[in-house]
This record gives sequence, C-alpha cells and structure tokens, in this order.
Amino acid sequence: MERPTKPFGHMSDADLIRAARRQPAAFEELFERHATVLRQWLFAQTGDVGVANDLVGETFAQAWRGVRRFRGEDERSGAAWLYGIARHLVHQHYRRGRVETVGRRRLGMASVVSDEDGIEEMLGRIDAHELSPAVREAFAGLTVEQQAAIGYRVIDELSYEEIGVRLRCSPGTARARVFRGLQTMRSTIAKGARS
Repeated sequence: MERPTKPFGHMSDADLIRAARRQPAAFEELFERHATVLRQWLFAQTGDVGVANDLVGETFAQAWRGVRRFRGEDERSGAAWLYGIARHLVHQHYRRGRVETVGRRRLGMASVVSDEDGIEEMLGRIDAHELSPAVREAFAGLTVEQQAAIGYRVIDELSYEEIGVRLRCSPGTARARVFRGLQTMRSTIAKGARS
C-alpha cells in the first residue's frame, strides 16, 4: 500500500510561506515541520513548558499574520524568519517580566506567587490588599483615566497603542496619562513620607 504524499512536502520553507498566501494548507505543512523543534528551543530558552507552548503559538500566529511581508529568497530563510520571530518573542517575554517586576515593586506589590509545581504565575490584577496604604491612597487620588491607564500598562503590560484602543484615545494620550499618573503618585507618596 502506497503512503499518501504530502502536497507541499517537496517545497522549501520559504516556498511554503509564499504559497501560504494563497493556500493555507502550505502554512500547516510549515507548522508540522517546525513546531516540535521550535517548542523544544523555546523551552531551552525559557525553562518553562507553559511559556514555551504559549510562545510557539504566538510565533506561528505572528508568522501567519506576516506571510505577505515575508521576503526571504534563500531556501533556509523561512526557518530563519520563524526563529527570528521566536527570538523576538523570548526577548519580549523577559523584558515584560522585568518591567512587571519593577512596576510591582514600585507600587509595593508582591511580584510572583508559586504553585505546587514551582511554576511562577504573575498576579493578573491589582489587589488593594497587596498595596501599601500610601500607594493605595495615592492611586485612589488619580483620575479614573489615569488609574485605568496605569493598570493597563503596569499590570496588564499593554502597549500604549493597545491602551489607546481600550481607553478610546491616542497612544500619546495613553502615554501621558500613565506618566502623569505615576508622577502624581510619586509626589503624593513623597509628601506623605515627609509629614
């Protein structure tokens, strides 16, 4: 009995990406070729199976959205493109972790909790009981727009573009609300410490 041949099995990764612009099944072949090894590489980079799984999914999601922008000509450029996306996501993962840790520390919040398996889970929302009284008071003194902008930026790690969409304002306005809110909080906390 003959094995069925894969319709895209003979194509290079770069050709698969170009073919995926018209035939989504070509992208499925690309996924089958690289998902397992990419997941292993991401696990080696992060040391966390859950994060590796999330990042492999996000890598392919970004690749799918970007197939029309792919310009690689070399046979190996397709895999290099995928790993470039993955490397960028790993960098973002670590940067966001650092940003969140610094932001939580500045707000006087706990940074992480560990479950039975030792996998760290970042706290998802501001819990008023975790904030020092001075921070709670300073945060309560902000406008609703500033509170929302700071929550989206520091806790949810959204970009200013995403915050702008949620708050129906420009990214520049979102950035200004975060900046002014944090400045106001800093000033309020400093005044409280001096009195």
